[in-house]
Amino acid sequence: MSYHNLNLNNHKPSRWDFVKTGLLIVGLAICFLIDRTYFFYPPSLAPAWNNVCFDIVGLLAGADLILCGVLDVHIDMLVKLGLGVSVAFLTVLLVVESFHIFGAGYFRFQPVVVFEIYAIINLMQIAYDYDPRD
Repeated sequence: MSYHNLNLNNHKPSRWDFVKTGLLIVGLAICFLIDRTYFFYPPSLAPAWNNVCFDIVGLLAGADLILCGVLDVHIDMLVKLGLGVSVAFLTVLLVVESFHIFGAGYFRFQPVVVFEIYAIINLMQIAYDYDPRD
């Protein structure tokens, strides 16, 4: 078997990949909309990190991914916008939670950080495998 005939990138993201990832992002955004005091350290930045606008951006990005999966949308801009904003949303959460872990010694965020790193890698894999022509 020749290496030229071997296609290692044969996974195409399914509609379910978009729906489950969108549900994750929507769930996180709803949790942050409900709990307005989730982020607390440093106290001077807590109001900015608990801002409703940030939560709404995550909610819209997740809803975009859900709709792309449910309706099997192949509009390149919508899919890439949903994936990109979702990765940005999770990355900001990761940075803010690392402030809590390293700055305040609040180690309850460690499992969440591991989960968010996994979700970011998953989103990046979906973006890499996505082909709008399929």
